[in-house]
Amino acid sequence: MKRNYTILLLILLFFKFSFSQNTIGLLSNTDQAYDGYTLFTPEQSNSVYLVDNCGHSINTWTFSDNPKYTCYLLENGNLLRAGIDVIEIRDWDNNLIWNYNLAVNKGIYQHHDIEPLPNGNILCLVNKSVSEADQLALGKDPALLNGPLTSERIIEIEPVGTNNINIVWEWQFIDHLIQDYNTTIQNFGVVDANPQLADFNYTDSSVDHSDWLHLNSIDYNPLLDQILFSSRTLSEIFIIDHSTTTSEAASHSGGNQNKGGDFLWRWGNPQVYRQGTANDQKLNGQHDAKWIPENYTNEHKITVFNNNNTDGTNAFSSIHIISPYLDEDNNYILEDDAFLPTDYFWSWQGEILGETVYEIKKGGVQALENGNLLLCETTAGRLTEITQNGEIAWVYRNPVGTTVYDQYITDIEMFLANSIFRGEKYPKNYAAFTERDLTPGNTLENINTLSDACNTLSIYEEETVNKIAFTNPIENNTIQFYKVLTNVQISIYNALGQLLYNTENFNGNELRLDNTSTGIHFISIENNGARQIEKVLFK
Repeated sequence: MKRNYTILLLILLFFKFSFSQNTIGLLSNTDQAYDGYTLFTPEQSNSVYLVDNCGHSINTWTFSDNPKYTCYLLENGNLLRAGIDVIEIRDWDNNLIWNYNLAVNKGIYQHHDIEPLPNGNILCLVNKSVSEADQLALGKDPALLNGPLTSERIIEIEPVGTNNINIVWEWQFIDHLIQDYNTTIQNFGVVDANPQLADFNYTDSSVDHSDWLHLNSIDYNPLLDQILFSSRTLSEIFIIDHSTTTSEAASHSGGNQNKGGDFLWRWGNPQVYRQGTANDQKLNGQHDAKWIPENYTNEHKITVFNNNNTDGTNAFSSIHIISPYLDEDNNYILEDDAFLPTDYFWSWQGEILGETVYEIKKGGVQALENGNLLLCETTAGRLTEITQNGEIAWVYRNPVGTTVYDQYITDIEMFLANSIFRGEKYPKNYAAFTERDLTPGNTLENINTLSDACNTLSIYEEETVNKIAFTNPIENNTIQFYKVLTNVQISIYNALGQLLYNTENFNGNELRLDNTSTGIHFISIENNGARQIEKVLFK
């Protein structure tokens, strides 16, 4: 009983006196971080949060249901969010402006991502079911049939009133197919000579022919009037022309580029259109492809979160910047029937707080005005800003699960149910913030206390004269103290609060701990009646 009380006291003391040493909330904030406000919507909560770089709440919105992954802060201060059933717009003060249920009213199922347009309309990724009979009529190889096929449509909706819409534009994947199986069907042709079309019978070990596309992000370029979207299953990202009419979007001509709704550019896995080899595949299960805005560092290029990489031994995720090649007429350039470039413009993979970045299912990345990139690890609920030199500038881990009060009840290190699909950081001069009350509130993980901390602190940071300094992270299971210690009590706990090591009379400046696992641990140092508790990383 006494031992359990000691562990509980240690945990309570740790969270009472330590801000950025916590495993949730603000974990790191350096002078290289872009000064803005970060918006995110926890997947297990119906709230949306806007926080500053210190993790203080700036604003909160509450919606009618949990999210269907994504939300956007509009320039007028309204918040656009796709819920599980309903797309909603709320004003800055959380008043409902407009909502609409596509499934109930139109029998249309929106998924993954939406994109606000400058004219106030909204692009939506929606599913389209194709029966086996219709698949055969489109040239599907019968050996590949796997029941009804979930194909994809993109619709542009105009919000009307408070609860209605007009569908003003539409594009469908099945209008842009090619196949070389059935010679009697109009879309029969030479697949490798038509990269602007999708091979309806492409297959490999990862393709599920009941869900052959699985689009997971959509973005819009107002300068080009083009749409960018990502197919997780095909490991490709695509660009199409939005300047077409709906009838032109279903054809192969019309629009600014006179190519109708055919692909203007595609990239990531040229094997899908029978070009190149496995060595030419650059993306694998990627998410969140989007253009870098005008006047930003690397403007007009494309960022993407690349989920499933392997070097043959270790699995990892990475983020990339891609620079498509265009000619003077804004046509995307091919070389030997494959779209350029042949490689990334910029790429990063690495560790955050000692953990290899590896997000298998979701994730995102956003380019910031100063050239930094904000990446999201969905499962960990972690947002990290890195510089283009690969340095960690800011780390924040979502402290909200089903409520904001249950975060310390769970495993200290792995706070479950705090996933976030993506996060977006907005500059402080963004139009939505004009004449708003931006007074920082409480931190989300400590809702009753306004924290003044905004950097990495431990218990005795303000008493640096008494603090015992040591190397951190810890390599070779050896803690190196910066001075010789005399008669000091040292205890090491794992992330669950279990005691791994204890000595009441340590002397020296080097402590070796055999058989200690890698990862986050906690160290308690008692010296002359004062206790110092810190998070440490064993590498």
